[in-house]
Amino acid sequence: MTRTALYRERLRPSAGLAVIPVVAGVGTALAFTPVDVTAAVVLGVVVAVAVSVLLVATSPVVAVVRGGEPGDGGAEGAPRLRAGRAVIPVDALGDPEVLDADALTRALGPEADVRAWVCHRPWVRTAVRVPVTDPRDATPYWLICTRRPTQLIAALGRR
Repeated sequence: MTRTALYRERLRPSAGLAVIPVVAGVGTALAFTPVDVTAAVVLGVVVAVAVSVLLVATSPVVAVVRGGEPGDGGAEGAPRLRAGRAVIPVDALGDPEVLDADALTRALGPEADVRAWVCHRPWVRTAVRVPVTDPRDATPYWLICTRRPTQLIAALGRR
């Protein structure tokens, strides 16, 4: 069965974070300059590219999909929420709550539940908290960072 994406977002670093690979590359080049200037420049470029690739490659995907393979959580063809490597049927979820930057900070700190599934990237400042209503699942809620919380909630079929 084919999958249809109702919502898809990759939590890539923002453009402002492009400074991280540059700083890593320059720092590496400066550290190796006393050894050999040419090698230092080459190594600095390699480190900058490697850090850039690592940041993008480890960016999780948040998606709501319909369809998929049997055993992928829920009935075949039923919508599923994917956050990183975790998948849950949408019908096992309650009403989501949008979290702004302050609420997200509280949800990750003093209000956090260690049993929750968290898909977080520090460069994304808004999130959605979705309670898990399946009594067989010990996970109380999913906390998912997203830049488009209202679109994610709409794809879940809520509000």
